Amino acid sequence: MPPTWSQVIDTMYTSTWAYRRPKATEQAYLNTPLFFWMKQRDHVENLSGYRRIEIPLQYGSNETVRWIGKGSVVPVTDSELLTMAYEDWKYVAVTIPRYFTEDQQNRGKAQAIRLVQTKLDAAERALNEEHERVLHLDGTGALEPNGLANLIAASPTTGTVHGLDRATYTWWRNQTKAASGSAAVYLKGDMRTCLNDIIKYSRNDVKDIVIHTTQAIYEMYEDIAMDMKVLSNTMLADAGFDSIQFKGKPIMWTPSATSGEMRFINTKFMKWYIDEGFWMEMTDWKQIPDQPFDKVAQIVCAENLCIDRAVCHKVLTGITA
Repeated sequence: MPPTWSQVIDTMYTSTWAYRRPKATEQAYLNTPLFFWMKQRDHVENLSGYRRIEIPLQYGSNETVRWIGKGSVVPVTDSELLTMAYEDWKYVAVTIPRYFTEDQQNRGKAQAIRLVQTKLDAAERALNEEHERVLHLDGTGALEPNGLANLIAASPTTGTVHGLDRATYTWWRNQTKAASGSAAVYLKGDMRTCLNDIIKYSRNDVKDIVIHTTQAIYEMYEDIAMDMKVLSNTMLADAGFDSIQFKGKPIMWTPSATSGEMRFINTKFMKWYIDEGFWMEMTDWKQIPDQPFDKVAQIVCAENLCIDRAVCHKVLTGITA
């Protein structure tokens, strides 16, 4: 028995998305400069089959280094370097609705393909825009993943991140600094201090540092630095992102970044965890009850954003013109 037109459209959506899925996955990284940077620097990690995300936290250092001479004794004590934290998976889904009337009115193959492409485009765009939005939030939204506002907090002495209370564990606090005054006068000096302050705790891991802020602050810095020889980051520029540099570190902006704040992020100590088995994965089509031939499917992602060394990140707050 030949398939019905509804079954033909089911197959068309499924096969089209299977073809598009690898490109959609890459587009998720290309949509937001920080995610693109993390992907290029190998800070996107796939975990498959784990009930929760395990995060080895780096908070100590090896204290046994000694200069030695004849008969010198070298300590053999084992320094406390790591502890383990845990984070829950977060899930996001977008629905693709299909209505009998649309299927019936687009029965020609060309019209059907256009409709399929249009609906998949809209779903993919909605997911990318949502990732851009939640990246900058504080993680308190219903079922939302961690965002920069809670991982690198403006008030890092309170709140719980990865199950650890920052009021109790002082080593689990990111750094913070209030702007010294008008950006026209103080922004470059404040940026220099913030950058040097995080480098103190990651002297051997400075290639992954980025500066992340709003469009308004990015443009302030551009105006201040007009007379300086400021270069773009080639990797980000080639991907289509605006990016200039400060002391060799790329500055990036995104529309959803927190107003008045600039974050200095060492992405060596940040990871975007995903489950590739449930990353941009499309469900089967399901019949909508009491609606003749109307169906829905979802595209689903499993993920979360985590840090493993808080002191290597800093936020500059209260930036004004």
